[in-house]
Amino acid sequence: MGTNEQEEEAMKSLVKRFQWVSVVSLLLVLSMLIIPFSSAFAAEKGPKITVMTRNLYLGADIFKVVEAAQENPDDPLAVPIAVAEVYNTMLYTNFWARAEAIADEIAENKPDVVGLQEVSTFYKQTPGDFLNGNPEQASFVVIDFYKALEAALRDRDMEYEKFEVTNADVELPMLDFKSETLLSDVRMVDHDMVLVRKGHAAATLIAGNYSQNLGLTLGGRYVEFTRGFLIVDVNVKAEAFRFVNTHLEVRSEPGSVFRVIQSAQMMELLYTLNSRDAKPVVMVGDFNSSPEDVPGTGYLPSGAPVDYVPPYMQAIEGGYLDAWLLQNGYDEGYTSGFGEYISNPFDELTTRIDLILTDPCGLSIDRVKCDVVGDEISDMVPNPLLPRILRLWPSDHAGVVGKIKFLGG
Repeated sequence: MGTNEQEEEAMKSLVKRFQWVSVVSLLLVLSMLIIPFSSAFAAEKGPKITVMTRNLYLGADIFKVVEAAQENPDDPLAVPIAVAEVYNTMLYTNFWARAEAIADEIAENKPDVVGLQEVSTFYKQTPGDFLNGNPEQASFVVIDFYKALEAALRDRDMEYEKFEVTNADVELPMLDFKSETLLSDVRMVDHDMVLVRKGHAAATLIAGNYSQNLGLTLGGRYVEFTRGFLIVDVNVKAEAFRFVNTHLEVRSEPGSVFRVIQSAQMMELLYTLNSRDAKPVVMVGDFNSSPEDVPGTGYLPSGAPVDYVPPYMQAIEGGYLDAWLLQNGYDEGYTSGFGEYISNPFDELTTRIDLILTDPCGLSIDRVKCDVVGDEISDMVPNPLLPRILRLWPSDHAGVVGKIKFLGG
């Protein structure tokens, strides 16, 4: 074989080797692309759910009535005057306008399930009959928070099924110069609600009120500020979840009776959940308890000391996971702290008490993404009283949206 033929054969051999190496390299590249894609595809088979918790804010500080009754026990006008202040503040903080902002939050995030707290209905009766024994409850509807929100959601083509529990139902006399007797009766009915997006099967497991609630004498009559919880079983894309929504008693200062009551309420809720069959649980609400709260001793109105454990600590020690802390990165996540009139754009949120907690119940969590909503100045809406001057935060709380992705079984 001549030199030229040898060179030609060597060249052919080199080309074949190059072609083989190219094919192998191509296969390796493809495998690198296919394996992550396959893994991602497999991960997508795991269940996922988007949830939201939102305290709507009843529109005023009702504890002003409590303070008036305690500070002026012998003044028959103390409570009616305080009720008038609360009522007019509620009108000023205009939920009709705020409902539009909250509906925008829901429409933007499209949660599968929403937990709502302080879904209030206000009724009025003029003239009032409270001082005559209150034979008839006030029945004229001033505002129904849920109907206002529902209308705003429908305007955005968002449809949800409602589940509810009725909590406090309080009626008190109000100073009213438009009444011939100078008194009207105002009634506030509080609800917690769970909204399940259309297309997801759901059923109420329990709609209950706590056995321990704050009770006070106001205007010569005993009034109980009943609080409650909702447990709803929801099927989201063929996966069964147990969704819980609650609003516990306020925190007040450490050592107060409020801390004792909210601790007892959380204990009751966890016991109720533990006594049921096991399912992945997502629990949301205004827990009025933050990760900074510590155990202490509180005192009942009788003066008896009672040790308490904060609701947040109870949940964590009971095996629940704080979704906010499961993220790859997060900030303080503050949700509470806007002022009573919710009109100051410089107000700041200072505590994280609106929570999303989960018990995966044997599932593994792949990833979590949470976001605080309703906390930016751009979220404020015009107050119809003076729309060019006054604006309102959507609530005195911010809301929290959580997207929880589980690994496939």
